[in-house]
Amino acid sequence: MTPSHIEVPYNGKSFFIDIAEGKMVSLNKIFEISGSPKNQDPSHWVKLTTTKALINSMNTGKSHIQKIKYGENGGTWAHWQLALSYAQYLSPELHLAVNQVFKERLEEMIDPELGIARGKERARKVWKAQGKSDEWIEKREQGKHIREVYVSTLINHDVKPGAEVGHCTNQIYKGLFCKDRTEIENNLRKNNPNLPKNINIRDYSKLSSLAAISLSEALSSEKIEEIGARGVDHCTQVSHEKASSVRMALENSQSIDKVSIQPIKNKPKSNIDKNKNHIQNLRDALKSK
Repeated sequence: MTPSHIEVPYNGKSFFIDIAEGKMVSLNKIFEISGSPKNQDPSHWVKLTTTKALINSMNTGKSHIQKIKYGENGGTWAHWQLALSYAQYLSPELHLAVNQVFKERLEEMIDPELGIARGKERARKVWKAQGKSDEWIEKREQGKHIREVYVSTLINHDVKPGAEVGHCTNQIYKGLFCKDRTEIENNLRKNNPNLPKNINIRDYSKLSSLAAISLSEALSSEKIEEIGARGVDHCTQVSHEKASSVRMALENSQSIDKVSIQPIKNKPKSNIDKNKNHIQNLRDALKSK
């Protein structure tokens, strides 16, 4: 399925087109990145006869087509179809950039493996821009794979996607850091008030923390499979116990920070076995820290 939040890079910056129902796009952001003259800003464009005709032809509730915010951080917000039309209006180059992004997403729907490869490359570029090392990026990618196995294991053992998986994940954090996700994120935001609204705390974790989280999730997956744990209560218990055991092992050897965060249905058991080498690598990495 095509992701709803689609990033469009242009002129060394980027804006987002959100095609989810009810979501709106900032036309001012598109205008700012385009570098177009003042007489093409959103307030002028919405008054054009062609724009009004387009709005009238849209079979969508008026509250989801266009709105104007006043004051600080104000501007014109519009339905994603209007945003695409506005990008086309601003310049042929911007129009082609948007078309290229949507073309790539369509190709990824047809060939999911291509989407995975491109997704990894996009993530790598973002992490590189944030100053992450190659070693950190490699560990983060390993962690994403182990995370997928952990979530799949939970679901296959009667843990519901969404809130219940999140509850199990919180037990990983609490076992390792004695804090849940909300507490960790709040600490991050105290030191970095300009962080985006939605963040993945693992993207702000130290290398040792990434390894510890992944090892905890991998060991939890193994144990859940081994004992046949069922349901959210049993799986959260296993997750907390395994994460706590990782924390105690680290404290007994070299110790890591209690919260080492940088400021700024069943699948066959063989799927778990495939990650044995990843687990051993993580253990070795932790021993060297």
